This record gives sequence, structure tokens and C-alpha cells, in this order.
Amino acid sequence: MASIAVLGSTGSVGTQTLEVIEKFPQRFKVCLLSAGKPSDKLLGQVKKFRPSFVVTQEPPPKGWIEELPQGVRHLSGNLGLVLALEKCKPQKVVNAIGGIFGIEPSFLVLENTDAKLLLANKETVIAGGEFLKPYLERIIPLDSEHNALFQLLENIPKRFIKKIYLTASGGPFRGKTLEELKKVKPEEALKHPRWKMGAKITVDSATLMNKGFEVIEASYLFDIPIDDIEVLIHPQSVVHAIVETVDGNMFALLSPTDMRFPIQHALFYPQRWETPFQRLNLLEVGKLEFEKPDTETFKCLELAYSYGKRGLPYTALLVGADEGAVELFLRGKISFTDIPTIIEKTVEKLAPRWEDLKRHDIPLAVKEAYGEALKG
Repeated sequence: MASIAVLGSTGSVGTQTLEVIEKFPQRFKVCLLSAGKPSDKLLGQVKKFRPSFVVTQEPPPKGWIEELPQGVRHLSGNLGLVLALEKCKPQKVVNAIGGIFGIEPSFLVLENTDAKLLLANKETVIAGGEFLKPYLERIIPLDSEHNALFQLLENIPKRFIKKIYLTASGGPFRGKTLEELKKVKPEEALKHPRWKMGAKITVDSATLMNKGFEVIEASYLFDIPIDDIEVLIHPQSVVHAIVETVDGNMFALLSPTDMRFPIQHALFYPQRWETPFQRLNLLEVGKLEFEKPDTETFKCLELAYSYGKRGLPYTALLVGADEGAVELFLRGKISFTDIPTIIEKTVEKLAPRWEDLKRHDIPLAVKEAYGEALKG
């Protein structure tokens, strides 16, 4: 039975991870759960899965710890996380923490354990990708696109790869003009046509910044030049990645728009197991469409390509600036089309200050960019 730690267990990916684990009680044991806040939802998860440790970033309210089942120990902060990881020694750690607060936990797992890191926090790779090189063999990506590439590239030698393609649904505003985008509201941006995700990543999908992030992420994870990574708008969202080989053939991975599929793959890797979830029915899909993204209207995608080619510190600052700009939009402080403007202004302003960025400076640089972007 494999021991699993789930960081960010109350979020979208964390919750779905526990759904998968629950389907295989003879295969997996949850030894650690973590979340930012000690909520009722987290307490319910602890009571169901009975981990040895539960870690929160914020201190629990009065009476919360007393509700924990016997034998479950509560610890706080990143130091508590390191201690819990050392004690329970998980074989695999799922990092499902959303946004910039998931970066440091990823490095804590890699630097303090021998566990495989099942990584859904793309900010880790974008902000710190150049420092992940010693650990790449221990990382299994959970993003549907990168998990698809992970599976495809296992069977295709790198010397035979011509190009890789990442697909995007196009988000809720596909086909809209720049003038139309100036008037959209946060609640409209949160209506993703295909995926059920957290608010921040859903807005990133609407701006296409999420896909730009994934281009950078793929470049770091698989050591592929950014110029050899192309984005395709694919409204059906069943083709998650395509690899083109030098002889003109293309290999694609297709699966339902359901995060439980890449999660199950990563939990069982290198084995495969019969899935309990609804499989893809190609007859129901009917057709597969692909089109070029509109980068003149959705400027975040080109911005990500530009900063991805420049590397650190631009990629790290991009992560923080985007988090701040999206937060402003969700608060109703700026328009949707202001997001790329604020991101670019923030990154260009702070880049000279972080020219010699070191590994332990990454969280500081990201948080400074986040704070600077919040100024508008």
C-alpha cells in the first residue's frame, strides 16, 4: 500500500485526488493532509482518511484541534510541513496548492524527502524551473497537458521530436473582440466551458495566461525550446497534447475533461490500473476542431512566450504579477484587458532588482511582484 501526502487537500485538485484515492482503499493510504486554513472541510477529510498528520498555514480556531480523531497530530506552517514529511515518509506527495503559496512546499518536498512529487502547482515550475533540474526525475506533472506529454514522451526519444502542441479550450471568451473584453465581468470569466477549477486558474484560462504558463512549464519539465512548443485552440478539450516527430507523424493523448484521469495515472505510475471513472466516448465527441489562438486580443499568451524565452527573473516575476493582476480583476478594481498591462509593467519594473535571483529568493521575488501588481 502506497503512502500519499496531499498538500492543498481542500482545493479543486486536492479534493479530486482524494476522490481517486477513495476508490482504491487497498492501494493507497493518506498519511498527511495540508491546507491553508483549518476549515470544516479539512476536518471532514481528516475524519474520513485518518492521516497521521494534518498541517495548516493558519492557526486553528478554538476547539478545532479537539475535533481531530485520536492519533492525528496537527502542525503549523512550512516547518510543520517538513517535520510531518520527515515523520510519515510518504512515497508520493501531491502538491495541489494553488498559486504562489505552493512554490515553497514543492521545494521543501524535493529537498527534504525522497518522495515522488505529483505536481499540480504550475507556479513552482514557472518561477523556479531552472532550480528544478536536479529533481526532474522525481516530478510527475498533474496538469492534464503535461501529464499527457509525460506519457507520450516516455515512448518517443527526444532526438526524434520536431515539435509539441499544447491544447486550450479557448476559455469563456473565445471569439470575442478586444472591445467586448473590456466590458466582461469577473463572474463571466469564472464560467469555464470545460473544466471545473479554482477562481484564479479559471481567470488565467480566460486570458490564455494559463496556456502561456503551460508553455513555460513544458519547456522546463521536458527540456524543449519554447519556439518548438505551439498552442492550439481545441474547443472539445479531449486532445490534451500532441507530439510531432521529425518524420511528420503526430502522436496525441486523448482523455475526458476530468482531472481524475491524470491524477489516477500519476498515483499508480509506473503501473496502470482499471479506472472507475467515465471513459471517453469518441462517438459522443463527434468531431475534433483546432484553430490558431488570437494573440492580438489575448495578449497574455505572447507575454508568457516572451518572458519564458528570457528566463529568470522574468518568469518568477511573471507568476507574482499575474496573481496580483487577477486578484485586482476579481475584486472589480480593473478591467479584464488591464491584466496584461499591469503584468508587463510590474515585471519590467522589478526585473533589474532580481537580476541575480537565487533559489531561496524565489518566494520573495514572487511575493514582491504580487504586491507591486496589487498597486495597479
